Amino acid sequence: MLDVYAKTLSAQLSSEFQKKLLAASIKSLEDMSNPLSFNSFCSGYRELVRHVLSDLAPDSEIKSCSWYVPDTTSRTGITRAHAITYLLQGGLPSAYVTGTLEIDITEEKKELIRAINKLNKYTHVNEGTFGIDASRASAEAELAIDSLSSVLGLANYCRAQLARALEAQIHNEVVALAISETIREVDELATHHCVNEIDVEEVTVTEVGSEFIHLRASGTIGVELQWGSNSDLRRGEGATGNESFPFCCELQSRVEDPAELEVIEDTLCVDTSSWWDGYYDEA
Repeated sequence: MLDVYAKTLSAQLSSEFQKKLLAASIKSLEDMSNPLSFNSFCSGYRELVRHVLSDLAPDSEIKSCSWYVPDTTSRTGITRAHAITYLLQGGLPSAYVTGTLEIDITEEKKELIRAINKLNKYTHVNEGTFGIDASRASAEAELAIDSLSSVLGLANYCRAQLARALEAQIHNEVVALAISETIREVDELATHHCVNEIDVEEVTVTEVGSEFIHLRASGTIGVELQWGSNSDLRRGEGATGNESFPFCCELQSRVEDPAELEVIEDTLCVDTSSWWDGYYDEA
């Protein structure tokens, strides 16, 4: 079972270094004839958690969050609980996470903190933490690995819920932008064009920071192309046609009001490469 938990966590880690550190920590458990085997695992795994939290929850970002309250028992004012909270929800207000997204992060946060605190005890070798038997070591390692994996999984779920909650506003923003702007890639295909429909097929939250939420929307845009002027069309000398192309764009909003979205300037990109396929292949 330990291998299953480790494989799941490894796939969630963001760097090769973190993956290697996880593998090396687990390797410490292979030789349980060494009384320090589990202690070595705890030391390595504690460092892995430190790196994960440091990478995904920078101190400067945590301190900029509206929910942040310094902990007087910490030298920096920041605790693991703060870092885990940021990892899970970024700068989103807690009321928005529990109310609008309907996500309770309390249990996963407690489980990971409990697991880390338990591992910390074994990094200091004394009679009570020396020579831990294989079954107990495996159980403790599984709990620690599963706890971090659960937090990372919940963070992704929180972002997916956020994307779903904002789908309607995102669609409206993309439609408004496409209608109000000349789309350069499409404008190259014909004398005139107009947007008939936009289908936003996928929304991804790429980052939830202390101040801003960044999202990526993609889908299909349907356009009517016109060759020639309206007068040409009336004389039967022009032509029209309907086409659809993939598009993507970047959006952002502030964490205090996620629904107030805006498309980031110059990020709307329409892929018209299918139009040109075979265009130069005619004999």
